[in-house]
Amino acid sequence: MKLKRNLFTILFLTISAIGIAQDYKNELKKEFNDYLSTIVNMEFEKSMEYIVPEFFEIIPKSQMIKVMKMTFNNPDMEFEIKNPKILKVNDKKEIEKKYYSLLTYSNQMNMKIKGEEGETKDEKTTRINLTKLSLESTFGSENVVYNEKTDFFEIQSQKDVYAISESGEKNWKFLVIEKKQKMILEKLLPKELSEKI
Repeated sequence: MKLKRNLFTILFLTISAIGIAQDYKNELKKEFNDYLSTIVNMEFEKSMEYIVPEFFEIIPKSQMIKVMKMTFNNPDMEFEIKNPKILKVNDKKEIEKKYYSLLTYSNQMNMKIKGEEGETKDEKTTRINLTKLSLESTFGSENVVYNEKTDFFEIQSQKDVYAISESGEKNWKFLVIEKKQKMILEKLLPKELSEKI
């Protein structure tokens, strides 16, 4: 009878631990989806609330908002983000009194670069080919498609993001991992994480 009770206790504790683990992951996913939603809806000021505050000691918040507005509101370009999806959330890890969880997400970016007025067919072909080569070097050739009917480039993008929280349960802030920004990331992440980038 004692063995049964011990097994039941272990089973109960295991189920409880799994339930708690899922709670923080669900909260993390919810907060990240809220962050993505602000970007998709072009609520740039609001999106800054989800970024690691230390990031703004390197790049001022006002400058970030300005760059995002310029990108999304550029008259020479149409730009939209569609179908954001969280693919994976790793278990959290406590480092230096903060919790870190690596998540991976994907989305589709549609981008159309408008040609000059009076552009010839050859000029348009050259512009499209150069843009396609540039996008393929950034995202990989398998992730870039040019849609001739709509004149949009359809780009599949997959990125890693560190979710960071002081409690490890809620108030997650996010830091997108870009290899080109390793020098900035080294200032914002513990060494054991920045070394993996």
